[in-house]
Amino acid sequence: MRLGPPFGLRLGSGSPARTAVCGALLATIFAGSRPCLAQLGPAPEPLNLFQLIARSDLVALVEVRNGTLKYAMVDLVEALKGKAPAPHLRIAFRDFNFRRGPQDDVIVFPNGQEEVLFLVPYKTPRRKKDIEKFKDLFTLYQGRQGRITLPAEGSGIVLEAIRALAQISQFDAARQIEALRGLLDTSNPFLLEASLSEIERLRAADPAILAKLVSFLASSSPALKTRSLRVIGQVFGSGADRGDEALDEARAALAAVLERARNDSNESVRVQAVAAVAEWPKRRDVEGDLRAIAGTDQAQAVRYEAEKALFKR
Repeated sequence: MRLGPPFGLRLGSGSPARTAVCGALLATIFAGSRPCLAQLGPAPEPLNLFQLIARSDLVALVEVRNGTLKYAMVDLVEALKGKAPAPHLRIAFRDFNFRRGPQDDVIVFPNGQEEVLFLVPYKTPRRKKDIEKFKDLFTLYQGRQGRITLPAEGSGIVLEAIRALAQISQFDAARQIEALRGLLDTSNPFLLEASLSEIERLRAADPAILAKLVSFLASSSPALKTRSLRVIGQVFGSGADRGDEALDEARAALAAVLERARNDSNESVRVQAVAAVAEWPKRRDVEGDLRAIAGTDQAQAVRYEAEKALFKR
């Protein structure tokens, strides 16, 4: 798996080379059972970075020593999560190539390349005497999702995120949510994306983080605004009891969401903003805005989302 910029953000500044490196760092990264042949069928649903880390037995920074053999031979540079059984590992990956879909690239391991691998044991030995023989043999968790190819420069921000998320993955559920919310203040875009993605997946948002979510709506990144709007919509639709202060914050958030719904230059952002408005618990507060958007927005998808909200209500 190769990485492209999270939320379309520009990571760092400086030379064109550094910009290119950072821009290549994050495509969608992102379970359940141990893989062997049963894991090889249709491509699994994409997981976010936190899910990949939490569900892997071993997350390892490695350097490829020889990728041309039956198993890729890699040297361990750092165990980012878990304990490696040996300084050199064998990675089973060719089965994924045999079963790949027409849209999938062939998995290769170029010699000398640095990778972050999300690993589980390839086979569970049935005989006691085989445990030692297979202890260094792993496979990629979730196939193609189970690797991040690091560039020669600019990989530090990715490794920082993985180390932090690996630590959080060891916490109990309540502490994980608390830590993920804390990451909303991070300047590391990989941590921010993982945090928002997991908060959304767990439906763990509440009015206490509305102000932070609203601040992301001023971003230049459509992906960050869209993700934030989805989480804001969850807060609006949660029906949580609110005191006067929280209600004021919620109304301020609604105003910011309506601004995105009416005026954002990106169609997908406007669609998601309308969907968030539709989650507001008091229909009369937003019905006029939804009708106006349904009748005037230049994009059919936005008009449809507003009409759908009106119909459902």
